[in-house]
Amino acid sequence: MAGIRVTTAPSVEPLALADVKSYLRISGSSEDTLINLMIQTVREFCEDFTGRALITQTITMNIDGTRMLDDPLWEGTRVAPDVKFYKDHIQLARPRVQSVTSVKTFSDSDVATTFSASKYYLDNQREPARVVLRDGETWPVSLRVANSIEIVYVAGYGDAATDVPAPLRLGMMQHLAYLYDQRGDMKDYLQTRSMPPAVQNLYQSFKVLEGMSGSILAGV
Repeated sequence: MAGIRVTTAPSVEPLALADVKSYLRISGSSEDTLINLMIQTVREFCEDFTGRALITQTITMNIDGTRMLDDPLWEGTRVAPDVKFYKDHIQLARPRVQSVTSVKTFSDSDVATTFSASKYYLDNQREPARVVLRDGETWPVSLRVANSIEIVYVAGYGDAATDVPAPLRLGMMQHLAYLYDQRGDMKDYLQTRSMPPAVQNLYQSFKVLEGMSGSILAGV
């Protein structure tokens, strides 16, 4: 099970305060603090819903190990070419991944060791991206049971708001407008806490789907 956290936050938001105020037809500055809070909120919601990093940020991901334990129990024998019981790659959360800063492993005595960058490469031609072992390399053994591998990497579409795809920016703008319009409205709690269908439609095609990439059944 992977745990991820943003260790260097985006330097800008994908929505500019001036653009949002124009969209909401607000001329004064009395609600700037509230609107800035909403901008951050809808960006984080969009990232969580789509599983993507929008503006460039540094992410630290910890996993328990590389042994494949997530496949269903299998009764009998498998007949298949090149069945692998250890992964030759680690899938990275929150595409797009720009670069890998470091890979560290932790022994059972909590001693950290940097895994040489010459032993792996970043495959970011696919999504989600992967850290892939080079031919003949293996992951270290005798590691601690939990959080035994730490990967620090940079992810996001770019450093500017305009690097984020237009449908995502429009979806965030519409979502923010909905939250602004419904602020303090509790007459229909279930409705006001849900995401508007139009916003979900804009986000949906960017949603990162869980697939077979980490399974021995996929043969990768």
